[in-house]
Amino acid sequence: MRFNHSFKILTVLIWVVNLCAICASTLTYIYLSYYTYKETGSLLYSQVVLFSPMLLPVLFVGQIYRLSDQVSPRTLLLLSNALALLVVVLVYSLLPTVALVAIVGGIAIGALDALQRVGRIVAIKCYFNSANVESTVPLTLTAQFIAGGIAGTAMTLVKGDMMPWHALAITTALFSIASFAAFLLPRAERPVTVTIPQSAALIKTFANLMRTSPQLRRSFWNFIILVSVYQGFFNVSRVILPAHVLGLSEDYVGLLQMVNSVAALVGAILYYKVSKRGHKLSPLSMAAASALFMMAAAYGGGLTSSYGAYFFYIFFFELAFFKLQSDVVLATPANAMPLVASVQYAGVYAGMVLTIIFGSLLVEHIGLLLTSIIFSVLYFSVALVFSLSLKPVEQVM
Repeated sequence: MRFNHSFKILTVLIWVVNLCAICASTLTYIYLSYYTYKETGSLLYSQVVLFSPMLLPVLFVGQIYRLSDQVSPRTLLLLSNALALLVVVLVYSLLPTVALVAIVGGIAIGALDALQRVGRIVAIKCYFNSANVESTVPLTLTAQFIAGGIAGTAMTLVKGDMMPWHALAITTALFSIASFAAFLLPRAERPVTVTIPQSAALIKTFANLMRTSPQLRRSFWNFIILVSVYQGFFNVSRVILPAHVLGLSEDYVGLLQMVNSVAALVGAILYYKVSKRGHKLSPLSMAAASALFMMAAAYGGGLTSSYGAYFFYIFFFELAFFKLQSDVVLATPANAMPLVASVQYAGVYAGMVLTIIFGSLLVEHIGLLLTSIIFSVLYFSVALVFSLSLKPVEQVM
């Protein structure tokens, strides 16, 4: 069902939900990780907090799918933000007494964040027609990059005297605004599946959808590979590049996060303008350009050259990201969008965990530059294998 509501009003509301929810979630992850390290002195516990948000979306992909399939995107976004509001109140209230409650908080906020990410994709499919999807995806996701920039700026506060009640006040305000914006979204009755598969049948249902939709199959797996490798390298390099390769102070970690956010925002705006004019970008070409700048950034050579290269690494990655994400949404039937979005985020999280672990081990033994080369070769090797194996049925025949 499509709505007569103004395209701009719907876009703004989803954009506000994105901005506030992601900013609150990101700030929560960063602050809880820092607070855990400060209180326990354990780098391991601090890293566990950062990894914890990825756990439930991978382990409970079936439950996330069934919930997003049965509940309208408006209700899903509203309830997710309202529950996140309650969680941060509970976690920050207990934090001064039980520091390791940060791990529980990271897991809970991560699960609700995953629900929101699925809900946002379903909302785009529900509220906008096919002609608007390609421009809507980057436009609504610009909020995500601005939120990341705000989180990068907030890192200077985190390193100072930011107390749990400060974080509580900021995150509750953000989740409250996100809840209100979700409440203002129009009601929607999205087509749902006649029968919702149980966990045992979920894989079979998804496999059948992939087998019968060659275009969706190619776009879906290309998206998983791209994000797992390129975003995985970002997580590996976001601290190592400024602190180890360039030998800069901790403040430059936050600066690199802001460079990342600005590059992604510029990429989103450019993709929006290009798609509105009917031009098509090649994801493989964008990924190739991104890989070149990834290696240039990892080489080092100084703050300006390295951070400049990093900007274009993220910029071209985002262009490929938007194209593939738009292709996935366009190729997915409306009644299958919750299933595809749920599996997509579970696949991305699982892939990122693997590439982060793999990349961390590589950096420790061979350095960031050789790691970037291996990541680039890995991406194009896997992408080539999938491009040869995931051919349309009619071409195989």
